Amino acid sequence: MNHHPKTLATRPLRLLSGIALALLVASGAALADPAQAPAQGVAQPLVLLAHQQLLEGDLASAQALLREAGAQGQGGTRALAEQGFIEDAGGRHMRARQFYDALKGSDQAAVIALPSAVNLAALGRFEQAGKAFAQLQKSSPNPQLQAYAGFWNLWLSARQASDAGVKPDVVKARVAKLARSIKPVDEHQRAMLALFQGKSDSSAVFAQIDGLQAPDAVKRDLRTEAGLFAGGYLDYVRQDHAGALRLYERALQQSRPTAMERPQLIQSSRALQLSSR
Repeated sequence: MNHHPKTLATRPLRLLSGIALALLVASGAALADPAQAPAQGVAQPLVLLAHQQLLEGDLASAQALLREAGAQGQGGTRALAEQGFIEDAGGRHMRARQFYDALKGSDQAAVIALPSAVNLAALGRFEQAGKAFAQLQKSSPNPQLQAYAGFWNLWLSARQASDAGVKPDVVKARVAKLARSIKPVDEHQRAMLALFQGKSDSSAVFAQIDGLQAPDAVKRDLRTEAGLFAGGYLDYVRQDHAGALRLYERALQQSRPTAMERPQLIQSSRALQLSSR
């Protein structure tokens, strides 16, 4: 996001995309007001600056700030989490996995929970990713993050069923059943849910985003999110591969380096491009 962390921390949650939820809501007090946060696990100023650069897509500056933080004895476990985010954003998912695994059970567990689950999907470890998203959907204290994790589970279910050669009608019924467990908290999520329930189409999802009274940067992130999930519905449920590719490409053109959905968008787009040759 192109906003100061404190601004985002007080912004209504309905305007936050997946990356903002993962990196801002989960970190809560430390990002909103480091001076007020508990001493244990609090990120130091240079780490918070690195975090902001990451959100703005400047990975080189974020990395340089983390190095400086380390040289000055700042950061601790929060710096490790930020390094994992940078590795993922740079496409080095195996390297990011090492940081997430090292932070399991630490004071950063809530901060890395969603990025770690997305990382597992990027690595093709779909069974593990599904379990991680299911846990987030069940136990996250944030309702929007619960629903977001639910959409990832729908995507995973459709993807795995399609890969296994399950008939489209069966996949559609399976996904519609799973969709009942999702509790959307805003109109964007309601539009997405209607799509997976077979009650709407992808154009309605993007029309809802276009009509939002929100900064363009927020709309870009939400279109990226919709590109993956709505594109996945077309790709794996409807078997409309040409339509899915158009959504993937549209989302990639607008996405930022830090978009959580970007690795899967790239993989899905390339897979369709290769299959059409």
